[in-house]
Amino acid sequence: MQRIDSGFAGAGTGGERQGQGRQATMTLKARLAWIVVLLMSALVLSYSLALYTTMGARAGAETESARPWLLALLPARMDGARDEADALRELVALVDGMSGIRHVRIELHAADGRLLARTPGHQGTLAAWLRGDGLAGEPMRKPVTLDGRPIAFFDVAPDGADEFSEMWADFLRSSLIVVVLSALAGLAIVDLTLRAFAPVERIRGALRRFGRGEQGTRLERFGSAEMEEIATAFNRMAGEIESAQAQRQALLRKLLDHEERTRRSVAQELHDDLSPYLVALQPLGHLLRERCARGTELQDVAEIARTLVSHQSTMLSKLRGILVGLRPPELETMGLRGAIEQLVAQRGSEAGGRARIELTIAGDWQSFGPVLDCNLYLMIQSCLSEALRQPSTRRVRLHVAHEHEAIEVLLQCDGECAPPDAGREAPEGIGVHERCMALGGRFDGPAPAQGGWQLRIHLPSGAPHHQGAIA
Repeated sequence: MQRIDSGFAGAGTGGERQGQGRQATMTLKARLAWIVVLLMSALVLSYSLALYTTMGARAGAETESARPWLLALLPARMDGARDEADALRELVALVDGMSGIRHVRIELHAADGRLLARTPGHQGTLAAWLRGDGLAGEPMRKPVTLDGRPIAFFDVAPDGADEFSEMWADFLRSSLIVVVLSALAGLAIVDLTLRAFAPVERIRGALRRFGRGEQGTRLERFGSAEMEEIATAFNRMAGEIESAQAQRQALLRKLLDHEERTRRSVAQELHDDLSPYLVALQPLGHLLRERCARGTELQDVAEIARTLVSHQSTMLSKLRGILVGLRPPELETMGLRGAIEQLVAQRGSEAGGRARIELTIAGDWQSFGPVLDCNLYLMIQSCLSEALRQPSTRRVRLHVAHEHEAIEVLLQCDGECAPPDAGREAPEGIGVHERCMALGGRFDGPAPAQGGWQLRIHLPSGAPHHQGAIA
């Protein structure tokens, strides 16, 4: 015979499901999108860095290639001048006329080293952080003679600032183009990736629905052979699980029917066959005890008579308890709602003020048939026993509602609860989870809640097999 407060075995805990849900913080699509963005960013950064690091060398090479040609074009002799002063004036005018020259900086010095003229530099066209020693170099010198004697010399130094400015402008334009093209390519890749993962989302959604108990979930056909193979395997697996679940539910249903028939049969036999004899023996026992108490010659058996009467009363009390556990008489005399109210009042009285039970019943109540009435009563009885078993329990809230052809039971407890491992069979009979499954319902919990734990029972009340009486 099943003990009524052992029905929590076989139920998965909501806390475990919540913990599993919190572990996944980023979807695979989001990770792939971030990978694409990071790869494109790394590509753009590498390309820009490579261009930037080679700009100085390329500007220097361009400058050095132009300096020998320019040095060859500068005059080396001023034999046509009248005198040295006239020659120096012509040289100064020549340098001043070369103010727009690029890639080099020209300085004209007298023979004694005095600076006579020079072309303007281009360092000012660059930002301060772009200026560096790499844009200048050692000057090349070319002497100028008049009638065979030196009168001046040219210093031609490289000046790559203007070339570097042009390269910097080209670098900014090309970098902008690369960034725009990379962003467009990245968006296209992300879009294609998300489209490629659309079948994965469909599979994920199907798994979620199947995990919520929607046994009829199936995957539609896919365009690719690989995904079609996955869909076929999933549909076959779902069909086999649905069939096995239906067989298990039918078996549990038979077990419930057999259990209920056994309960009714045993209760009827105890009530009709054994109880009358025990009740009939009770006045005889009292009479025997009184006779023994009056006669002095029967004093030696008076104690035996009192013990017999005490044992007889204990047997009747235990028999009543067994009959209540087998088939609560309140279900037939008071109906399901009245039986639940009396059960709550009785458990509250047994708690002795240690815990307070708050009961709310809503909806339209009626008799749902002997199977559903009895099993719902036993499940509520088992849940209350589990809640009141914990020493830390101080408050229990029980809400029972019948709406839209469904019965909802919500029990909230402020005490501690250590739910059993999911899948463990009840050692003493059919547990709450198995009863819910056999009746086509769902059992969620026990699950941690704010300040304690809670559990929820959902049962359909409109199923035809609930209404039939058990023979």
